[in-house]
Amino acid sequence: MSSSTSSPAPRRGNDRVLTIDWRLLWQRLRTYLGQLFTSLRHKAGQTEYIPPAWMQRFRLTWFRIGLMALAAFVFTQKQVDFTVSMGKEGLAIGQHEGRHTAAKATSGTNAAASMSPLPVAGAETVAPPAKTSTWNVNDLDAATVRAYVNRFERVAKGEEEKFNVPAPAGMALAILYSNAGQAAAAKEDNNHFGPFTAAGYYENAWMNWRAHSELINKRFPELADNSVNYQQWVAALAKTNYSTDRQLANKLMDIVERFNLDRL
Repeated sequence: MSSSTSSPAPRRGNDRVLTIDWRLLWQRLRTYLGQLFTSLRHKAGQTEYIPPAWMQRFRLTWFRIGLMALAAFVFTQKQVDFTVSMGKEGLAIGQHEGRHTAAKATSGTNAAASMSPLPVAGAETVAPPAKTSTWNVNDLDAATVRAYVNRFERVAKGEEEKFNVPAPAGMALAILYSNAGQAAAAKEDNNHFGPFTAAGYYENAWMNWRAHSELINKRFPELADNSVNYQQWVAALAKTNYSTDRQLANKLMDIVERFNLDRL
């Protein structure tokens, strides 16, 4: 005997599943499109197309299209050179100087003479005087020198204690040969002492200062006897082959006095 609380069993009905025959659908769509295309082509063949008046006037041919393309190419270039011949000599028209313009040399002495101005009768050719550059301590920028001294003051004192190179003299040499750090060798190679330490690139300015002191002691050991007084040291340095500049001692003393380097 079944219980009254049990639910009836579900009934199985005839479930219908919708299936699509894609192959048949594609065939019918292709047939419909073919008929539509045939109908449109037939109508187009029966219709006479009359273009507007402006289009009839503006008839393009391949020759005209080529001319237009050539004109556009020519006028978009940065440089246009062409020559109009006039007898035996050519008249150059439209030549523009530019980075890619090659200068054509004129052959023959007559052509060279035509390019030079005619001499004036009775006039004498006077050569301009040679320019001579004279070093002057006042040409050094005071603010730049003060900044340089503040930067390398401790270095100069350290080289004096370790290698007996007087700080005022070492500082004056560096200012002279590096133009207070503004010379190209000082900026690019960290070389602050000119040809004396021009052995190559230094990783920093301190290494150049140290190399300079070591070379001084190695090549001129007699300078150690004059290390107490920077004036005597400068005078002794000028007598060596440190530099070919005969005014070296005067230049160094001018720098020391101008910028009060004796306080170092």
